[in-house]
Amino acid sequence: MGKQPARKTRSTGKKRRKKKSKFHLGASFWILLLVLTGVIFYFGHDQIEKRISGNKYLSKLKKEDKPLVVEDIETPGVKKSTSSNKNTAKKETPQDSGKNTIIKMGNQVVSDDKAKSAQKKQEPPKQIQSTFRDSALYFVFFSSNGDIKLNKINRMVKVAGSPLQAVMDVLLEGVNTDEINQGYLSLIPPGSKLRSIRVSDGIATMDFSEEFMFNTFGPEGMKNQLKQIIYTATEFPTVKAVQFLIDGKKVDYISEGIRTQEPLTKNSF
Repeated sequence: MGKQPARKTRSTGKKRRKKKSKFHLGASFWILLLVLTGVIFYFGHDQIEKRISGNKYLSKLKKEDKPLVVEDIETPGVKKSTSSNKNTAKKETPQDSGKNTIIKMGNQVVSDDKAKSAQKKQEPPKQIQSTFRDSALYFVFFSSNGDIKLNKINRMVKVAGSPLQAVMDVLLEGVNTDEINQGYLSLIPPGSKLRSIRVSDGIATMDFSEEFMFNTFGPEGMKNQLKQIIYTATEFPTVKAVQFLIDGKKVDYISEGIRTQEPLTKNSF
């Protein structure tokens, strides 16, 4: 009976040794597996980086490291709680209080007035549209018996600004080829220029250059020269008389016997 316990202790000791050896083998296997994984990761790190950089979706996720912004969407018919209203910033629409507001344009901060003036400067200038106007021009006509008459000729005149200015400029240019062939002539001296023109209370004040005073046809030519101007200008309903100026000044007599200190009308001759 005394020998049986000794046999039991030997068998249990063998079992314990077997369990320890199995434990050591299992631990060494996992350690070896971890070491191999580290070695593979260390030597294959460059290949993994290349594969990630080559994939546009993975590289995009890698580069974009922006926080996700979640907007608070209000459900129709449901009121927000007061606690959420305190944490969210209120968006207020700007109101015009009459004061100069500040606006950020790019990297510069400018006032509202400066921003509006800059926008106005960038706007292209408005182009004046030109139109054609059926106008009456007066030229001299020599009859077969040698008499001088003043006749009216209608022309389509291109008007871009003042119609009266445009018509008078065309009159100073003289007759065209067709009108010369028909016997028409202008007695306004060549080189005469209309420096300025203004209309007030039915009087058209016209400032001519000095060339306007020298008419080679004498007093009769000067009289018809003035009549060409007066008759053409009074075709406009706003003009009743013409005040002649030479280089911005009134002259008593443009020619002998023709007083030009006061405005002249059709009845002045």
